[in-house]
Amino acid sequence: MLRQLATRTGPRSSQHLRRAFFSQQPLNAPDLSTETSPSVNQDELDKFRHISASWWDAQGPFKYLHTMNHARTRYIRDRLMDLGILTRNQQEERPLAIDVGCGGGLATEALGRLGLSALGIDAAQENVSAARAHLSTADPLLAPHVHYRRMTSEQAVAENLGPFSCVTSLEVIEHVEHPTDFVRSLVDLAAPGAPIFLSTMNRSAVAWLVDILVPEYILGSVPKGTHRLETFVPPDELRDILRAAGAETIDVRGLVLDPLANRCHVVDRHWGPFSNVGVQANYILCAVKNK
Repeated sequence: MLRQLATRTGPRSSQHLRRAFFSQQPLNAPDLSTETSPSVNQDELDKFRHISASWWDAQGPFKYLHTMNHARTRYIRDRLMDLGILTRNQQEERPLAIDVGCGGGLATEALGRLGLSALGIDAAQENVSAARAHLSTADPLLAPHVHYRRMTSEQAVAENLGPFSCVTSLEVIEHVEHPTDFVRSLVDLAAPGAPIFLSTMNRSAVAWLVDILVPEYILGSVPKGTHRLETFVPPDELRDILRAAGAETIDVRGLVLDPLANRCHVVDRHWGPFSNVGVQANYILCAVKNK
């Protein structure tokens, strides 16, 4: 079904995207100041600056992001294969991906391992430094295909980066200042027909329970104040924002954490006659930019 809803990004377009990226922006381009970027919420940014050294501690404050990252990566891989951007025996030049709000690089490195050339960008220098430090100790075969810069999505658009064959922004939109403008910048970075992946939390009582009350105030596994219910975005609201920006949502799935088993499951949005049961808390979606 997904193959019918979106077009294939083939070898020719992939090579064009790669040439455009490297000709416009050298890999050693300087980091940018992000303080005045419209999507940056300094209070939200400070939360992550203070714990940036813990990004790759799988038992630290980002424990559940590590758990979710495996499920998110499988979902992204499957959609990229459905859309023909990745193949099981990838022989073509790597498609270009940008991971917006990359933090310490959990998703960015995962994109590189999937077979993409990934650029991770983040507004916090501390996060970018943590991502670069981890990459320097990672598989040396991965390092040539993953790069990081301190910049925002709006700055990436202004510098004419891309277009990209894949755009991701995972657990980020709930921390930005202007979600509608932020989503528009993500769509601007995507090539026509390219997928945009977002994951976030629903604005619901269940999300308040499982994403705020339990992890922040009962278990203490996430710093208090990390999340605020009013910043969460329901799936239909995000679908409408994407549509207004020029992208159509083609798939929405729930992300259900099992803290006892330390696992995350990708589940269907609707369970039989029960609508939206699977997306009451965390969810991930795939949208495709209009041609």
